[in-house]
Amino acid sequence: MTNTTTKTLSYTTLFQTLLFIAILLIICSSARAIMVAHFIPEELFTHKDFYAMWIMGFKLDMRSIGIAMLVFVGLKLIAFIIESILKISVKLSGGGGVTSRVFVALNSFFSSFSRFFFSFYAFLLGFIFMVAAFVNFYYFQTYGNKIDIFIFGLKDDDTLAILSIMWHDYPLVWGILMSLLCGIITLFAYKIPLKYNAIKEKLNTTFNAIKLFIYGTIHFCLIILLIIAARGTLGTFPIKADNFHISTLPIFNHIATNPLMAFEWALKDYRNNATFGEPNIERGKELQERLFPLFHTTADSAFLKENPPHVVLNVMESFGINALVHDRKDTNDLLGSLRKHFESDFVFYRFLSAADGTAPSFVALFFESPNEQITLGSYKNIRLPYNPFSIYADSGYEVFYITSGYGQWQGLEDYTKTQGAHKVYDALTLMEKYPESKQDSNSWGVPDEYVYRLAFEILSSAKKPTFIAILTTSNHPPHLLPHTFSPMPLSFPSELADKLTQKQQENLILPIKLYQYANNAFGDFMDRIKQSNLAKNTIISATGDHRLRNLGPNPNTDKALNFSVPFYIYIPQAYQINLHYNPSRVGSHKDILPTLYALSLSNATYMSVGGRNMLGKVDKKQYEFGFNRSVWIDDNGIYPTQAGVGYLWKDKEINTDSKKAFGLHALDESFLLQDNKDFENLYRELFNYSISWRIYNAK
Repeated sequence: MTNTTTKTLSYTTLFQTLLFIAILLIICSSARAIMVAHFIPEELFTHKDFYAMWIMGFKLDMRSIGIAMLVFVGLKLIAFIIESILKISVKLSGGGGVTSRVFVALNSFFSSFSRFFFSFYAFLLGFIFMVAAFVNFYYFQTYGNKIDIFIFGLKDDDTLAILSIMWHDYPLVWGILMSLLCGIITLFAYKIPLKYNAIKEKLNTTFNAIKLFIYGTIHFCLIILLIIAARGTLGTFPIKADNFHISTLPIFNHIATNPLMAFEWALKDYRNNATFGEPNIERGKELQERLFPLFHTTADSAFLKENPPHVVLNVMESFGINALVHDRKDTNDLLGSLRKHFESDFVFYRFLSAADGTAPSFVALFFESPNEQITLGSYKNIRLPYNPFSIYADSGYEVFYITSGYGQWQGLEDYTKTQGAHKVYDALTLMEKYPESKQDSNSWGVPDEYVYRLAFEILSSAKKPTFIAILTTSNHPPHLLPHTFSPMPLSFPSELADKLTQKQQENLILPIKLYQYANNAFGDFMDRIKQSNLAKNTIISATGDHRLRNLGPNPNTDKALNFSVPFYIYIPQAYQINLHYNPSRVGSHKDILPTLYALSLSNATYMSVGGRNMLGKVDKKQYEFGFNRSVWIDDNGIYPTQAGVGYLWKDKEINTDSKKAFGLHALDESFLLQDNKDFENLYRELFNYSISWRIYNAK
């Protein structure tokens, strides 16, 4: 900026800005290179979109850097104007008077404040960019996505518990130290032209009209270039969350994203989350005509009226097929006592979770809401029409929600009661009922076995038909293995071991042991059920909430596998009426409750967004699909969301041999969508319409 006292022009701000850009770009590019080395298989380095990822990454990095630099230059200009006004005021007020002394004091204070403020801003630049890079790396390692709305679980869930888990599971000290170091580097870069006279002299030039014009032109061009950088493009619209995709492979899009931009997009989504407008009835009718109706009624059954079965729906933490494909009975036993039940009962493997986190999957499954915040926000006291708790309660059932976690997580204790649950049991009540469970309790709850113990007692003493919804937590960080459990044989097969470092394998051992424990505990529960009179009149189903984290998916083959969870169901012989079981049938969480309704309730009306009885006859092809927030599938192939292309199944049918990935692998060659190119957007719109209709038609 111009020095009005000595009649010189200083390029200090320009020099500082260019230094900041270089340093921040090095941080961003280095962070992306580390992610590429850790998460992208070498065979993808020659993929046609590999370099496009780097180019888009550069654009998005420059967006975040450009915004930061515009703020810096803008504040510098404002500070220069204020300081110039104060200096002029000091001169005009003369010397020695009260007014003069006031302006001198103000000028001195502002100069000191300005030096501190811009030094602090310079430090924050390096610190925040490094923190973002650190968070982005471990967020992707955990969730397989760029930073998204789930990051606000830190605020909405049990914050202290999550912070405790982060401290235990992630190298926070190193992250903080690296961030402080980067902050010091950018602070030093800011101080260079202020501390070193040789550089300061070279950045100053004498004041005249020509040099003033050149000076103004250079700084004007700098601002224009920063504006272009902050937009990421010369086009009409800046690069945004809905137009930055450069590849049909999601991993390239995720790693191309700048973490600060991703956080900004996530914050926008979070602020808009759980806001449901009044439904447009005419549009709703149009969507249902194009896709499928929302309202359904189960068949009239004299048998079910006279013999209503008990029903259990068990949502198991991290019960992902991405781990189950590594199951080997003799060397890497991941099922334990559940194995014989998987072999004798009904299991669907080509099946997707509703989302990639526990809360969004649970809320989508039970309440068909696209927003998990519905349990916490202004809609939390509204009983949704046609939710499963009220459907079973209205059908004469005693309704329970049991979790090995804490009931107030995501507000589910209160919310399930609002929806019709008669009783709720959580970790606190389980510890009170079974004091021995305290020995293995942690910040996330108690071992799963106590949930099943209570569920068995409730069912055994039930005087009326009973519906139990279960949410387990044992395989959730902080990963505490119950002292009563003896792990089964554990030896990672070569296809898993070869893609993990020694450190990653060591970090995976405890989650895999807990995966064993959780499955074995459920298997023991099934043993007790089948060895009792409950075997004759109890339908039990189970699924996972999402995949097991940190298993290093192959983006070429695991486009569906990485989001797949099993759907297991035990049906007593007397209730196996007109079943059509095809283990290769595709589906997702949307299909679980329609299946249970069909098996247990007579003439019951319910709402479902594309769900159907998985054991019913295939008579309407439009229902033959599975949907996850990140991918959807049908009999023909796999469709990553917003990609505009599909991928064929490697195998036409499911193979129940885990060594062959249950037939869930995809081919790498893509094809353009044809008749179903609008399906994803229409389905999401109908999903949103459905929950809005429920909210605005609640009594």
